Amino acid sequence: MNRSRSLPIIIGLLFLVVIFIGLLWGNYKFAKLNWSGRGFQVQWISIRSLVTDLSSPYSNSTTVQVQESIGNKNSFPFENQSVYTSPLYSAIVAFPFALIKDNILSRAIWLTAQLISLLVILLVGLKITGWRPNWYVFLLFSGLMIFSYHIFIPWLDGGLAIWAALFLTLAFLAIRNHWDEIGGALLALSAIHPHMTILIIVFTLIWVVSKKKISILVWFCMTLISLTIVFYFLVPGWMLQYIRIIYNFSDYFTSASLGMLFKDLWPGVGKQLGLGITILSGIVLIIEWYLALKKDFRWFLWTACLTLVMCPWIGLPVEIGYYIFLLLPLILVSAMLSERWPRGGQWVALLITAVVFAWEWLIILYSSSNSQPGMRLNLIIPLPVILFICLYWVRWWAIKPKHFLMEELKLGETI
Repeated sequence: MNRSRSLPIIIGLLFLVVIFIGLLWGNYKFAKLNWSGRGFQVQWISIRSLVTDLSSPYSNSTTVQVQESIGNKNSFPFENQSVYTSPLYSAIVAFPFALIKDNILSRAIWLTAQLISLLVILLVGLKITGWRPNWYVFLLFSGLMIFSYHIFIPWLDGGLAIWAALFLTLAFLAIRNHWDEIGGALLALSAIHPHMTILIIVFTLIWVVSKKKISILVWFCMTLISLTIVFYFLVPGWMLQYIRIIYNFSDYFTSASLGMLFKDLWPGVGKQLGLGITILSGIVLIIEWYLALKKDFRWFLWTACLTLVMCPWIGLPVEIGYYIFLLLPLILVSAMLSERWPRGGQWVALLITAVVFAWEWLIILYSSSNSQPGMRLNLIIPLPVILFICLYWVRWWAIKPKHFLMEELKLGETI
């Protein structure tokens, strides 16, 4: 009896091993082409200099080494300079890969791990939102998402955005399941890409304090402080070096905020229009944050998704890698549509995903230059605008306690 039960498990594990080896082999072949991968190269070269020479990733010598190895090739819209600009504790991710001497092998493993991370984000998103689509709908949805411009390009680039999104999604799962210590630690790990996650981290901490989940806050602080101290012993001056980068933010990061893009497109009124959107977005978020205080996880999740969607409009610089964080809001919208309309909701969600997929790639295919302001603006507008509308469309269903919602659905079926 035990043998009959263990056989399918063994076969399943062998199948997964074969899939992993196949992915690794394919990514190794791709890595040998030396195409794209600037984000990975910055991380690998900078942290490897720390591993081999105990040289600071922020030092001039490391920066010169990175720029000589990478230059300005393989660039995508909204990319930053080829300089290490991450907080040093983010090296907790890149460190194992920097131990591998072979750059191509290291990048192949990195690409494979990030591809698996994307799948984990999708599966955890289903768990958090309670979405149970048909298997073929999930396959279509996953394919459209993974190969959409706003996810496929960051995956090729190989920066930290996918890792940060993975930690954030897992943190939400832990908070939902009342694993407070794990949730706090994972939330701290999502800060490896701080200017992408700062807003959602602030909201999450405010909400957990309002719910008196102090252990999450404690573990968040303990994890962040511990990582800071550990890497301080390796590079004693790293905090001052990183603060200098933040102080000179515009010298290192792209200025592709919504306001700046409006200013490039409409020099006359663009600046005022961008400022107006920023102020309005801030007011909306403050109101929704206030309404979410002391509410249950469903309300928190909807507000967290709204926060992720509105980050590009609040005045923060936009990187194409940020849109990986919008996977969870898209899954939440899909889950609510399917919950409201069990028969056709998942097809509506698939249609929304297909529209975003087509819109973004058509912009790329029919644009003559990646530097055109109109093209850059169109790239950062489709998904946030569609998700903003959809989130308010499903708001009532998303924030209502699920047992009340099920009673309403049953009542609707009997009428």
